[in-house]
Amino acid sequence: MKKSKTIEDYRSIYKGHQDTASLFGIMPAEFNAKVKAAIRGSNPTPIDWTHNSRQVALSIASGRCCPKAVGVSCVCEVSYSCPDHGTRCRGSHD
Repeated sequence: MKKSKTIEDYRSIYKGHQDTASLFGIMPAEFNAKVKAAIRGSNPTPIDWTHNSRQVALSIASGRCCPKAVGVSCVCEVSYSCPDHGTRCRGSHD
Protein backbone atom coordinates (compact mmCIF):
# COMPACT_ATOMS: atom_id res chain seq x y z
CA MET A 1 0.00 0.00 0.00
CA LYS A 2 1.42 3.38 -1.01
CA LYS A 3 1.81 5.89 1.79
CA SER A 4 0.21 9.23 1.00
CA LYS A 5 2.19 12.41 1.32
CA THR A 6 1.72 14.78 4.23
CA ILE A 7 1.14 18.49 3.77
CA GLU A 8 4.77 19.00 4.87
CA ASP A 9 5.89 16.74 2.01
CA TYR A 10 3.96 18.85 -0.50
CA ARG A 11 5.36 22.05 1.00
CA SER A 12 8.89 20.67 0.72
CA ILE A 13 8.34 19.76 -2.94
CA TYR A 14 6.90 23.20 -3.67
CA LYS A 15 9.85 24.88 -1.89
CA GLY A 16 12.28 22.88 -4.02
CA HIS A 17 10.60 24.14 -7.19
CA GLN A 18 10.59 27.67 -5.78
CA ASP A 19 14.34 27.37 -5.02
CA THR A 20 15.01 26.19 -8.58
CA ALA A 21 13.19 29.24 -9.95
CA SER A 22 15.23 31.52 -7.68
CA LEU A 23 18.43 30.24 -9.33
CA PHE A 24 17.11 31.82 -12.52
CA GLY A 25 16.29 35.15 -10.86
CA ILE A 26 12.60 34.55 -10.09
CA MET A 27 11.83 35.68 -6.55
CA PRO A 28 9.36 33.67 -4.41
CA ALA A 29 6.50 36.19 -4.73
CA GLU A 30 6.75 36.18 -8.52
CA PHE A 31 7.01 32.39 -8.61
CA ASN A 32 3.94 32.06 -6.38
CA ALA A 33 1.99 34.39 -8.68
CA LYS A 34 3.02 32.36 -11.75
CA VAL A 35 1.93 29.11 -10.07
CA LYS A 36 -1.37 30.60 -8.95
CA ALA A 37 -2.04 31.82 -12.50
CA ALA A 38 -1.31 28.33 -13.85
CA ILE A 39 -3.79 26.62 -11.52
CA ARG A 40 -7.19 25.87 -13.00
CA GLY A 41 -10.18 25.79 -10.68
CA SER A 42 -11.19 27.64 -7.57
CA ASN A 43 -10.28 25.08 -4.91
CA PRO A 44 -6.76 23.76 -5.67
CA THR A 45 -5.39 20.77 -3.80
CA PRO A 46 -1.78 20.34 -2.62
CA ILE A 47 -1.27 18.10 -5.64
CA ASP A 48 -2.44 20.94 -7.92
CA TRP A 49 0.03 23.33 -6.28
CA THR A 50 2.99 20.95 -6.52
CA HIS A 51 2.18 19.85 -10.09
CA ASN A 52 1.82 23.41 -11.32
CA SER A 53 4.90 24.56 -9.41
CA ARG A 54 6.90 21.87 -11.20
CA GLN A 55 5.56 22.99 -14.58
CA VAL A 56 6.37 26.65 -13.83
CA ALA A 57 9.88 25.80 -12.60
CA LEU A 58 10.53 23.72 -15.74
CA SER A 59 9.36 26.54 -18.00
CA ILE A 60 11.59 29.03 -16.17
CA ALA A 61 14.64 26.77 -16.43
CA SER A 62 13.83 25.88 -20.07
CA GLY A 63 15.38 22.48 -19.44
CA ARG A 64 18.73 23.95 -18.43
CA CYS A 65 20.73 22.67 -15.47
CA CYS A 66 21.59 26.14 -14.17
CA PRO A 67 21.69 29.81 -15.27
CA LYS A 68 25.17 29.35 -16.78
CA ALA A 69 23.82 26.94 -19.39
CA VAL A 70 23.13 28.21 -22.89
CA GLY A 71 21.12 26.51 -25.59
CA VAL A 72 22.96 24.85 -28.46
CA SER A 73 21.70 23.68 -31.84
CA CYS A 74 20.62 20.06 -31.92
CA VAL A 75 17.66 18.02 -33.10
CA CYS A 76 16.94 17.11 -29.48
CA GLU A 77 14.04 18.54 -27.52
CA VAL A 78 16.46 20.29 -25.13
CA SER A 79 20.17 20.77 -25.71
CA TYR A 80 22.52 23.04 -23.80
CA SER A 81 26.14 23.59 -22.89
CA CYS A 82 27.25 24.57 -19.41
CA PRO A 83 30.79 25.36 -18.20
CA ASP A 84 30.08 23.45 -14.96
CA HIS A 85 27.97 20.52 -16.21
CA GLY A 86 29.06 20.05 -19.83
CA THR A 87 26.90 19.58 -22.91
CA ARG A 88 23.64 17.74 -22.36
CA CYS A 89 20.81 16.70 -24.64
CA ARG A 90 17.34 15.40 -23.94
CA GLY A 91 15.77 13.75 -26.94
CA SER A 92 16.97 11.71 -29.86
CA HIS A 93 19.80 12.53 -32.20
CA ASP A 94 17.87 10.99 -35.13
